[in-house]
Amino acid sequence: MEANILEIDISNLKSNIEVIKGFIGPYVKFLAVVKADAYGHGIKLVSRYLDNVDRFGVANVEEAIKLRENGISKPILIMGDIFPSDIKDILYYNITPSVSSIEIAKLISKKGLEENRKVPIHIKVDTGMGRFGFLVEELLMSIDKILELPNLELEGIFSHFSAAGVDKNYVDLQFRRFIELISVLERRRIFFSLKHIANSPATLIHPYTTMDMVRIGLAMYGINPTKSQLPVELSPVMSLKSRVLTIRNIPEDWSISYDRTFISSKEMRTGIIPVGYGDGVPFQLSNNGYVLVRGKRAPIIGRICMDYMIIDLTDIPEVNVEDEVVIIGKQGEESISVNEIAERCRVIPYTIVTNLKGRLKREISL
Repeated sequence: MEANILEIDISNLKSNIEVIKGFIGPYVKFLAVVKADAYGHGIKLVSRYLDNVDRFGVANVEEAIKLRENGISKPILIMGDIFPSDIKDILYYNITPSVSSIEIAKLISKKGLEENRKVPIHIKVDTGMGRFGFLVEELLMSIDKILELPNLELEGIFSHFSAAGVDKNYVDLQFRRFIELISVLERRRIFFSLKHIANSPATLIHPYTTMDMVRIGLAMYGINPTKSQLPVELSPVMSLKSRVLTIRNIPEDWSISYDRTFISSKEMRTGIIPVGYGDGVPFQLSNNGYVLVRGKRAPIIGRICMDYMIIDLTDIPEVNVEDEVVIIGKQGEESISVNEIAERCRVIPYTIVTNLKGRLKREISL
């Protein structure tokens, strides 16, 4: 039997999109970010159901090709830089690249000219993230040269927040830099149909930054991208479930798992669950987390192994072999969220979901 299942609730996914669309209003486009295997949810699995978004965002050309091969015909934006060798595939699969340099713009233009095709591009601006993009001064010096290049359609211009939901002053500084740049460009009669800067935390915590389009990743999957209370209610999309493999009675003063980090202080009843850090369960939950079984919290004891974890069932005597175990999700009245696990592990929630891979079987719930 398949013991470990990653359940993906498509109804909640589509509902979250509609909730966020209701928040941003009817005139703001919705770009669904599905990079990193749709934040661990399965890019091929979920993208086919996202008929209520305007376009898709990915990190690289390989992810974009997966979408096209999965039957996605809507526009796809590569949000990071591209390699020159990617340009052939970008034209073949009708993908929209972001442009951070005059050099890459020239190469795209050349290929578009060779194939007699106009290629839509989005200009990326570094307003304070320090990663990809033209600096403001660089773009102002380069934009006329880019406009002169044939077979390019300057469809969009965008930037990326460094500290949305964390540092409002810096959000406002970056936003002001972006708005001032656009104002300068428009005075020079240079216009873009899609101006965008807001990611999930910016959209929900700083809604004045939404502009023409928002790029929604983590929030779409029902996970709070900030430490703040959100203005909308989102529903978790992912649940990670396993089953009790073995139940044992352990004597007092007995070592549990590797390196003797847990020694029983009394006779205990333990359960072995066939999922571990080899499946993406955070090692930091060793002696530091819980699972749900029979609707109750059972502590994780000892170090999490590559293939197994051990839980304390002493206070839940009714548990049997093959009982369902919830690592992420809800069971009865209890729930364990991605955010709770991230806080326990002292990491950001993005790392929890994107590390879930390998042997986990994904199943769709409609």
